[in-house]
Amino acid sequence: FGYERGEVVTRVSVEAGEHDFRVSYPHVADLVDPRENMLPDGRRVLYIDYLDIVGPFEPTQAPPASYDHIFICRHQPGNHDQHCAGEIVTNLARRAYRRPVSADEVDRLTQLVASAEQAGDSFEEGIRVAVQAVLLSPHFLFRIEHDPVQSAEEAHRINDHELASRLSYFLWADMPDDELSRLADAGQLGQPEVFESQVRRMLGDPRSVSLVNTFAAQWLQLRNLNRVKPDPVRFPTVDDELRDAMRLETELFLEAIIREDRSVLELLDAPFTYLNGPLAHHYGISGVSGEQFQRVQLDNNQRSGLLTQASILTVSSYPTRTSPVLRGKWVLDNLLGAPPPDPPDGVPPLDEAAVGNTGSLRTQLEQHRADPSCAVCHDQIDPLGFGLERYNATGAWRTHDGEFPIDDSGTLPDGTTFRGPTELKALLRAQGDAFTKNLVEKLLTYALGRGLESYDAGTVDSIRTRVSADGHRFSALVLGVVESEPFRMRRAEVTTP
Repeated sequence: FGYERGEVVTRVSVEAGEHDFRVSYPHVADLVDPRENMLPDGRRVLYIDYLDIVGPFEPTQAPPASYDHIFICRHQPGNHDQHCAGEIVTNLARRAYRRPVSADEVDRLTQLVASAEQAGDSFEEGIRVAVQAVLLSPHFLFRIEHDPVQSAEEAHRINDHELASRLSYFLWADMPDDELSRLADAGQLGQPEVFESQVRRMLGDPRSVSLVNTFAAQWLQLRNLNRVKPDPVRFPTVDDELRDAMRLETELFLEAIIREDRSVLELLDAPFTYLNGPLAHHYGISGVSGEQFQRVQLDNNQRSGLLTQASILTVSSYPTRTSPVLRGKWVLDNLLGAPPPDPPDGVPPLDEAAVGNTGSLRTQLEQHRADPSCAVCHDQIDPLGFGLERYNATGAWRTHDGEFPIDDSGTLPDGTTFRGPTELKALLRAQGDAFTKNLVEKLLTYALGRGLESYDAGTVDSIRTRVSADGHRFSALVLGVVESEPFRMRRAEVTTP
């Protein structure tokens, strides 16, 4: 380096991240002239003025995290490594196909890698070709379940890998994780204690939120909320942000029922919900501000359970007004599993121009159902909707429909009377068996990916009985579904020549 005052420049290669840099003079004999650079007591007179770090020069982009997930072994650049290629494609195909892969499947994929390299591509490019082949394979795109040759037309129990896939796509809407795959490889997943433990683990995992995002959104028709556009003249405060808040309230509420393993009957009247400032203001609830959602205990009769949430009340209304018919039908369809028949042909619709002008909506509906052919169904539908008339078309509380006071009383076909949402929810709670049976049917349909048939009735009743005996807990519902024969078995598909 010399002894003259000046700069010393050196270039080093470092990895991304935090580093400590230190500069000092080592005391090495004859490195410096002691007559010029050492004091009589042995101290150096050399000093460091400054340290500049300049760069990076020619930086290399770090590979994405997925690189290490794919390239699980290292290879020598420029050389085809058959063994490493086999390790990579075996691991990749094993995860993508959600089962062990055969030697023939591995050979076909490694041949793709070798062919790409022979054509002049790099090892990485060869693996890219194999990845594309895996992602285009029907074994990745579809959940394929194989029938034993000897099964003929008889129902048979699916194997552990197929069970792991059914379970993970039902609860997580995703492929099995390493733990499920490991247990399936060991042939242990089907053991009752192991299976129940895995179901409970999966319900406690954040990925089980897919039950809210997929199943519940389908069951409660939350997906329709984006298509509902309340009239901006009548409801100027309802914008996209508020509608998003409506949906999120219901999703967070349902997630709490799942996470806390609460009774499914609490879906009807749980005394809590999740609100942010705008939605709380829409409800007339004080003490909540800001965009962040928080759990709120409900201490009045206006709100509790799904039926009083704006998302449900909005998707069961028209853009300009409420609809006791839509709301009553929603209750019968989605809560009681007793959908009314379609209206007969030739029935005239309600005169929208007369609504609010010649009488209340209730008065108009009573005139509409004076026709005996209409009354058969509307006597079942309308009273349920009348019980929710205290909520306007966007779920806000009200006491009048225009100039007319709200009449939220209802009389069911069997003569049972009630008034308002609180008594309506009590009636629904009293029909807990019907509500539970309907929920079993909805969840079993979702889990199986097919509609239920008459031969599934025994399974539905068995699960309902189990859920009722276990305090109606959500975990009992899920365990009843995944331990049922329709979920654990399949019937061989026979092709007719």
